[in-house]
Amino acid sequence: MEKRSKRVRMLVIFLCHLLAFQNAFSQQASVQRSLSIVVIEGTGARNVVRQIPARPLTVRVQDAGKPLQGATVTFMSPQTGPSGEFANDSRTFRVITDENGIASAAGFHPNGSEGPYLIQVRAEFQGATANESIAQVNVGQKKGRKKLFAVLGLVVAAGAAIAFRSGGSTPPSTPTITFGGGVVGAPQ
Repeated sequence: MEKRSKRVRMLVIFLCHLLAFQNAFSQQASVQRSLSIVVIEGTGARNVVRQIPARPLTVRVQDAGKPLQGATVTFMSPQTGPSGEFANDSRTFRVITDENGIASAAGFHPNGSEGPYLIQVRAEFQGATANESIAQVNVGQKKGRKKLFAVLGLVVAAGAAIAFRSGGSTPPSTPTITFGGGVVGAPQ
């Protein structure tokens, strides 16, 4: 009888240790990651329609404030209205963070619609997720450039008209400038 109660006691102690170990393990496994996304480039960008911006959309993914390598980051632009496409000609772009927790969506190009919009960013790592938005604005080309090209066009047209009027094939004669009696000009 004493042997039997000793075995039961040992079994109970073993089960208690097993349960305590299981609780400690399950608590460790359920530790929540505190992912966050920090926008490095792109917030408030004013993109000229149909032109690739000089700087790519860039974020850093962090876990408890430290850069997180190997997280999957998805950039998503709106399906309609002011928006754009990524280098893969899609409105969704996926990339993995580098050793500094950095993910970039280079080659983003805005569409032809002017106005504000948000690019959604989602980071995922071992079941944990974080979300962020990057505000963008698509703007039209500056009218000053259009005026410059119009003026240049007029200058070129005027030059062509002068050349045509003077015979088209020979340049007009070089003027001679006279200063107090001496002749200055192109050699004859």
